Amino acid sequence: MSGWGRGKTTQQSSEADLEAQNDQHLNDLHSKISALRGVTSDIYQDSRAQNSLLDGTSNAFDSFKTSLSNTTSRFTRSVQTGSGAGRIQLGIVLGFVALFLLYKVATRGGGAP
Repeated sequence: MSGWGRGKTTQQSSEADLEAQNDQHLNDLHSKISALRGVTSDIYQDSRAQNSLLDGTSNAFDSFKTSLSNTTSRFTRSVQTGSGAGRIQLGIVLGFVALFLLYKVATRGGGAP
């Protein structure tokens, strides 16, 4: 009879060991889930920040597009007014652009390697 009692004690200790292992695995799983939740939260916050930045950039480009369109329209109207002043203005602007491009080409070619 005493042998049967020891067998049950061994079985109980084995069950206790398995229960302890299950608890340890459960704690490990909980730690991994917490880490995953933290990473997910960081990804979400980063994506929201990037979306905000993209929205701001899009708004800036839209504003630039509107300004450029308005400037182009005003310049076109000033050239089409019929007087020679518009054509002179166009020639001056094109002259400055040409000089700027020549300057850039000249300084790029003459620089140190």
